Amino acid sequence: MGKTVVKVKGIVKKENEYLVLKHWYDDRIPVPYMWEFVDGNVEFGEKPDDAVCRLIAEYLGVEGCINQIAYTWSQVVGDTHILGIAYVCSVEDSEFMLTEDFGGYEWIKREEFEDYIENQYVLNDVKGVEL
Repeated sequence: MGKTVVKVKGIVKKENEYLVLKHWYDDRIPVPYMWEFVDGNVEFGEKPDDAVCRLIAEYLGVEGCINQIAYTWSQVVGDTHILGIAYVCSVEDSEFMLTEDFGGYEWIKREEFEDYIENQYVLNDVKGVEL
């Protein structure tokens, strides 16, 4: 029997730039870091809106607020159905205290997404979406 996981994505925006994080995955692979937006699972009983704010606080060490829902997505990986909500968010501070899972961050323009983000699903999702 399959299971369902709910994920949230926080696309943090400041004026005309977007925050991407260099997330560490595994030091046994050639490129252990990948650029991505704030991203994570919704915990059992947690509201998705609360989850994206929690992840911003945990990953960046600052408070974030939701500006809008950008899009939703759905994907099946093996026996897991992943449902996701992507939010456009803002933060008051632009200097962060990243957790050890991250090797850095950059503020980039939308036209630079393909230069940083390798996940084609994410790139396809953001095409044509007002952020």
